[in-house]
Amino acid sequence: MKFTTKIFLIMVGLIVTSLILACGGGDDSDAPAAPAAPAAKAAPTATAEPAKPEKEKEAPATVVKIGLLSPQTGPIAVYAPGFEDAANVAITALNDSQKSHEFELIVADSGCDGTQAATSAQSLIDSGVVGIVGAACSGATLGAIAVAAPAGVPMLSYASTSPAVTTADDDGYLFRVVPSDAQQSVALVDVVKSEGSSNPAVLYMTNDYGAGLAENFKGAWGSVCTEVGYDPTEGSYDASTLAQAVVDGGCDSVVLMSYATDGAAIMEELLSQGFSGDLYGADGVADSAFVESFTDTAAVDGLVATKPRPGKDSSAKSAFETAYAAAGGNTEGIYTHETYDAVNIIAHAGKADSDGDLRDDLAEIGSSYDGASGSHTFDDNGDVPGTGYEICRFSGTNFSCEQIWTSEGGVEGK
Repeated sequence: MKFTTKIFLIMVGLIVTSLILACGGGDDSDAPAAPAAPAAKAAPTATAEPAKPEKEKEAPATVVKIGLLSPQTGPIAVYAPGFEDAANVAITALNDSQKSHEFELIVADSGCDGTQAATSAQSLIDSGVVGIVGAACSGATLGAIAVAAPAGVPMLSYASTSPAVTTADDDGYLFRVVPSDAQQSVALVDVVKSEGSSNPAVLYMTNDYGAGLAENFKGAWGSVCTEVGYDPTEGSYDASTLAQAVVDGGCDSVVLMSYATDGAAIMEELLSQGFSGDLYGADGVADSAFVESFTDTAAVDGLVATKPRPGKDSSAKSAFETAYAAAGGNTEGIYTHETYDAVNIIAHAGKADSDGDLRDDLAEIGSSYDGASGSHTFDDNGDVPGTGYEICRFSGTNFSCEQIWTSEGGVEGK
């Protein structure tokens, strides 16, 4: 081998060895450390927003229970659905108009009877009502107030018209939104005269309503053809005998101080016995639902009856009649406007009450109170003057009220 070739091979080996060392083929602990990555900057601390207060919860509505004494059984049970519907219309409107109070209606049966009404009034009081709307029948109202007044629970009647309500021993807890029959009897006398009758018989129930109305009618009329009182409890009177007294007396007309069941029975007997005179009644029969009490509806034809007149047109009257008609009610129904007003007056007194006794609140609310049945101001006896009477008649089974009576104008068209 030539010398130059050996030199070449030695140089190649040295070069290879240096390349292996440079590529880290040996221990790298002595190798310079790789430059450290720049430290990450700390994220800026977020400024905490002020804690938002929790949404204030609305205070729960104050529950106000209102009782209703409705004649679900007894001689005017046919009118009870109208009363209850009117009361429910009032409750719905009250709850829809505000959120601070929740009004609840609790209904109990008065039975149109003082003893039954007293028992039902106690059940309403035990359930926590602040006031009682009712009753309808005067005897039921007088029975119930004997329980309600000692308990400090006021009553506001929507239909009790007996003069006895005025003088009841109620400690100021009894009110009504209908006038006394001391006034209705005068209206009824004028109606009978305006129809041309001159010799009427008077058939009257011997309860507070019938006896009071009959006494006042006779006082305003004078001598009548004949008069007979009877107990309206079913099974306690003989409709045939009552009708016979009118026929035998030769009377040209008959004035009924009756309720629906007994009134229908007497009128059917009058028809059966051939009586052809005029028929009159008061608020106990002045409702289209009276027809439902008849077996022979021909007997109701021609009846003329009076009932308290709703007040003049007003926003309250319009609101009630619109809502009541929408609920399927008949706005000509008896004492529906008054029931609506009674519920509202007790409700407003319940909202205003601060001591748990609504007696003074009712007196205050019932001062120029503009309601569906008129403008009411309670006097010291809890009575109202009213706005006169509607004069209604049945033509066949059709019922309409086309005339009115007022103390100023007497009998006149609407």
